[in-house]
Amino acid sequence: MNPTEGQSSTTSETVHQWRHLAHRHQVGWGETLLIALNIHGLHSHRDAGEKVRLKVRPPEDEVYQLVVPTGVATSPFTVADSELRVDGTPVAAVTELRGDTAVSGYLRAGGRAATIHPFAGGDTDPQAAQSAYSRLLADLAITLPPGNTLADLDEVTVTASSYTDEKAALADLVTLRTAMFGLDMTARIGLLSSMVRSESALADLADRVAPFTLFLDADNHTEVDVDSTDSPDAARVLAAARGCGHDTSFTYTVGLEPLDVMRDRLLPLAQYTTVWPSLYILQSPDPTEPADHIAEPADRLDFFLQARTMLERIFAPTSLVPEPWRCYRGLWYREYAGEPLPGPWI
Repeated sequence: MNPTEGQSSTTSETVHQWRHLAHRHQVGWGETLLIALNIHGLHSHRDAGEKVRLKVRPPEDEVYQLVVPTGVATSPFTVADSELRVDGTPVAAVTELRGDTAVSGYLRAGGRAATIHPFAGGDTDPQAAQSAYSRLLADLAITLPPGNTLADLDEVTVTASSYTDEKAALADLVTLRTAMFGLDMTARIGLLSSMVRSESALADLADRVAPFTLFLDADNHTEVDVDSTDSPDAARVLAAARGCGHDTSFTYTVGLEPLDVMRDRLLPLAQYTTVWPSLYILQSPDPTEPADHIAEPADRLDFFLQARTMLERIFAPTSLVPEPWRCYRGLWYREYAGEPLPGPWI
């Protein structure tokens, strides 16, 4: 059943074009629509990012969460009467629309995982930091599904961009693990950062923090330096992390580089990756600006659908599949390489 069946006289030309692209790339309509929303953002609402929970209708009926730019003058997307519309054509039911406010931590994966921001850069009193982490985790416990406790969490991922150096990152992760021990938590700790890279630090993590997952930043520009994420070096770090018994993954923003450059950068990393990477759609508050996009505004949906297919080929030799709950700006939602994806999605 087509999303616009019975509405041919009112279906916008943009929807027709997107449906054509979906058919050409053999990608479902719901997938294509959510990718397009991530690319373009919302024309309406506040100038700050919005966290959008929506249902794609028909044939999709799951709830997905996206974080998109708002107040984008050139976007065809608007929300009115709890409907997501593309140039006036209703395409989805919006179940929630709220500002993306900063929080210290939140649950994901249906309450099986948590994402938190680091308490400190490692130079604060360890006891104070440990107490702060204990309070943060206790606050998260209030929002767990009924009957669950913190012991039911499978992983706690730290989104760290504030660490000053590797030593500070290690100290903070040890503090977090100590706080978790005090709450009977054995969840795997993940680190979204390229700050920890040395073999000695990875070995220290194995002794004092494991179980642990390293999510290396594979973008061209990181908090370390421009040259630190070339593929051979990044692959070496992931290989060393695996050698220490850690799980491994990476983050990468799709749209910063041409497809062939992306392929050459990520192919060496795929063989050392044990957790599906977070592959982000490059968003822009104003698509008319040159910004950092490699593709022109009119070609971006086609570019990202091509990128999706290429990434499926890169990871075809592995057993990994996307976990949509890990990435609110992702390229996969309900299907991967023509096969359905399991939940959870938020």
